[in-house]
Amino acid sequence: MTHRVLVAAAAVLLATLVAGCGDGGATLGKQTLSFTEKQNDDSFSFADNPPKSSPSKGDEPKLSNGDQITFTADLIDGSGKDVGDLDATCTVTATTTGSFDDSSAQCIGTAALPSGTLTLTVGGKAFGAGTTRGAIVGGTGDYAGAIGSFTSSDETGTDKPSKDTFQLFIPHQ
Repeated sequence: MTHRVLVAAAAVLLATLVAGCGDGGATLGKQTLSFTEKQNDDSFSFADNPPKSSPSKGDEPKLSNGDQITFTADLIDGSGKDVGDLDATCTVTATTTGSFDDSSAQCIGTAALPSGTLTLTVGGKAFGAGTTRGAIVGGTGDYAGAIGSFTSSDETGTDKPSKDTFQLFIPHQ
């Protein structure tokens, strides 16, 4: 085949794919959900993979690649009602000093709500105080096909609960 025929064939294939990937009449509805996380002492666990750290009592463990942090939190709505759970696992992917603040991780989580679930992911600097930003990569129930983003913000130097905001785009037929 000549170069011109290959280019023409590629153009036809691309046009066919674009036409076939139309939205089929679906529109995206936007929805914002806001919650406060409520955790307790039993909601956090740490899997210290080799090389193991030996923290003194009360000190944070020293993180290394492959360590895992798992936590769960109740999701509280604006009226103070417990409306769901957030469950997440983070795997440390890079660290220079071993502290939470300088470590990077890959985290995956699920927000389980009465009308469905949301699948969440975060990469990079996922720990430490401040604001964590992540992606919503799917959902079930009323959130089937959801995409979007979320923020989880806490106040530096406090034990106040994190405030979570989910910005969703949900396909509707």
